[in-house]
Amino acid sequence: MPTETRRPNLFLVGAQKSGTTTLAVMLRQHPAVFMSTPKEPGYLAFGEAGYTGLDGYGRLAHAASWVVRSEGAYLDLFRDADGRQRVLGEASTWYLSEPGCAERLRAYSPDARIVMILRQPAERAYSAWSHARRDGEEPCERFADALDAEATRSNPSHLLRYREMGHYARYLRHYLEVFGPERVLVLFYEDLRDHPDRLWRQCCDFLGIQAIPAPTAHRQNRSGMPRSRLLHKVLRAEGFKRAIKALLPLGFTAWVKGQVDAVNLQKLPPMGAGDKARLTAEFAEEIRELEALTGRDLRHWLTAGRGASG
Repeated sequence: MPTETRRPNLFLVGAQKSGTTTLAVMLRQHPAVFMSTPKEPGYLAFGEAGYTGLDGYGRLAHAASWVVRSEGAYLDLFRDADGRQRVLGEASTWYLSEPGCAERLRAYSPDARIVMILRQPAERAYSAWSHARRDGEEPCERFADALDAEATRSNPSHLLRYREMGHYARYLRHYLEVFGPERVLVLFYEDLRDHPDRLWRQCCDFLGIQAIPAPTAHRQNRSGMPRSRLLHKVLRAEGFKRAIKALLPLGFTAWVKGQVDAVNLQKLPPMGAGDKARLTAEFAEEIRELEALTGRDLRHWLTAGRGASG
């Protein structure tokens, strides 16, 4: 039977387009973890908990259908967690950068743990552009044009904040100040891609749960241009997702969606070397600061290297 409603004690805060959805799907399959549906309720960024401090895009987001606005509705997301599930989590990527979020998370759940998964910032930005093109949110057909247009946009969504969302050192430093280093785990996208078992053990150890064999992690939230926009919209409609999750086994819904996306989404070309070099140069100092904060060697992030796709 469901136990009394508890507050979440795990927040996957981003970065956006860096593997948070895949990690959330993996965690959802651990018997000691309960992850919310929807994955990104956004309550502690845009709901009533932070509304008085919102302006610009935040107030627009508060009115959006995808935001869980009331505390009652937010806590209902975790109502079905049972006694074995000691970790209750959600994965709203807006929490990484939205002003005041770290403080709201700490006030709401003082013993919570924070997990960040970070990606080379130029590659992350290109993936965000590809995602925005997929969803019809980005009018610029060239990534370079989207970068040039960024500064002129009024109250853009987080997806279109290509540079702002890549200031990882700034955001990490603030979370460390608010929560303390013992409650913040920093993971890296390339480890999820290349060494998922190792990353999984690291995450389980941090959460104090048994490191069972890593669940299969099919790639989530693919970017690209849909061949059928109608099919794409249906797959992402909240009502459709809730209905499918009620009918299909845990983890299988993500696999089905991934298979459909693999067929329906046309992959965009990799990011051009010039665009990557341009953005990487802008982020160079930030990357060095992140190295100092995490102790991770990120020299490979500082080279233009291969282009990125979604």
